[in-house]
Amino acid sequence: MIPDQWYAVLESGEVRGGRLVGVTRMGERLVFWRTKGGGIVCMRDKCAHRGAALSGGKIEGDRIECPFHGLQYDPSGRCAVIPANGRDSPVPARFRVHAYPARDEHGLIWIWWGEPREEYPPIPFFEELDEFHYSTIRDHWTTHYSRAIENQLDVVHLPFVHRTTIGRGNRRLVHGPVTRLEGDVIRVWVTNEVDRGQRPMRPEEMPEPVGHALLHFHFPNVWMNRLSEDFRIFAAFAPIDDENTMMYVRQYQRSLRIPVVSGLFGFLGNLGNRVILRQDRRVVVTQLPRRSGLRIGEQLFQGDRPIALYRRRRQELLDSAASRMDESSATPQPG
Repeated sequence: MIPDQWYAVLESGEVRGGRLVGVTRMGERLVFWRTKGGGIVCMRDKCAHRGAALSGGKIEGDRIECPFHGLQYDPSGRCAVIPANGRDSPVPARFRVHAYPARDEHGLIWIWWGEPREEYPPIPFFEELDEFHYSTIRDHWTTHYSRAIENQLDVVHLPFVHRTTIGRGNRRLVHGPVTRLEGDVIRVWVTNEVDRGQRPMRPEEMPEPVGHALLHFHFPNVWMNRLSEDFRIFAAFAPIDDENTMMYVRQYQRSLRIPVVSGLFGFLGNLGNRVILRQDRRVVVTQLPRRSGLRIGEQLFQGDRPIALYRRRRQELLDSAASRMDESSATPQPG
């Protein structure tokens, strides 16, 4: 995973007040809960005392209580009470659980995966979607999240993987695609058509893109397909560990505003989205190696330009984070 990034890891509704939620994300067991004011808290799911899972405990006010010996931790991860020592006894500073900065925005729970900061960058979301209604499905893929992301940037696979759904029409020939990196957002314009013996246009031969891109990916782990002015598909690729990803796929629309009609539309749309996802999953989980990268022995061609751009930018972010860590460790410490 790329350090020093906000990752979407859960849906907001998965963590309700008064309830502890233990999940594996980013290769770690984490526990999520809410304070009395509704704020979201994320901590490592391991008591500092004897290693018990805190997610098996309970919430006491604005603290989480370990089920084993009753130690209580505040939202910062500091242990406030060791019952066996007496409720008013001071607690040694070493009794602490690592807490991750967490936010609840856009109907998703985000955690900051990296070094703490005084100021954090904005949440990497597509703000236009806040005007839309949405419905969500979840799907577990047994592959690294980078492979799942690349699948959603793949403009070549539709007539083969989705020949009975969104790939109907046998439009195998791929012009371009035109790919652009704007900050940490990849945008893709593409034209697919039936192969009648014509040569596919290179990106530089294609007309200058007019209007919005079809595909948008915002590092580190959210994607959007802009199908029309009033309809979008969104995905968050939540890393579970190096071989598992939880997909949160949303159908966004703003043309139907009556709740019952909108709900029915979302339900029917998600039935189709689940079929499409599982067509993808059947193939993607077979890819080796599980994790993508710049030098993994694959031979790419012109239609893979979005994937190549994703890999280059991902490696740049990984290298930049590693460089910052090296500089930090080389900095002389006071004393």
